[in-house]
Amino acid sequence: MTDPDSDEYDSEVELEIATAYVQLCIEYVQKYYMKRPMCTSILSGRSYVIEVLEGNLQVCYDIFRMDKTIFRHLCNELKRLHLLEEDTGIVSVEEAVGIVLFIVGHNADYRLTANRFQHSLETIQRRFRRALRAIHALGCLIIRPDADAAELPHSLRGNEKYYPWFEFTLPMVVQPAESPTIGIYCRLWKKGT
Repeated sequence: MTDPDSDEYDSEVELEIATAYVQLCIEYVQKYYMKRPMCTSILSGRSYVIEVLEGNLQVCYDIFRMDKTIFRHLCNELKRLHLLEEDTGIVSVEEAVGIVLFIVGHNADYRLTANRFQHSLETIQRRFRRALRAIHALGCLIIRPDADAAELPHSLRGNEKYYPWFEFTLPMVVQPAESPTIGIYCRLWKKGT
């Protein structure tokens, strides 16, 4: 004979197990099948950069830490020297430079930048690295040692606060300008990465 209390207990346990299973299935479906888009802002990254560049001077300086004319000149130089190409993708040169300046100027992480510019984390990371390398290459083209300098100035050489920063650049200053060590800045930077 079966006990009616144990049958009732078994059916309650089965009902609890079935309820828990159904709840897990519902949570799974909500998490993986019913996704909500993350990038829902009215302004895309390109629209945001255009709005900042066409808006108030102070807003551009606050966001990118750079004046509008200098920002546009930097973008044009990167394009002219083919260091950062305008591609058919979703990120323009101005937007890529804006991403770099936003991250560096505000010490922002990729998530905050992805939210502000309405792109995925992978896109932000890829464009940040590409634009940062282009800006660094532009720096290697622009910043050159003085061809007439024979040695470091005494104020830098004699000061312990500054000299450690210049001891690697000493061979550049001592050697003539046509020396192959002109690219030492680039090599030292790449060596560390």
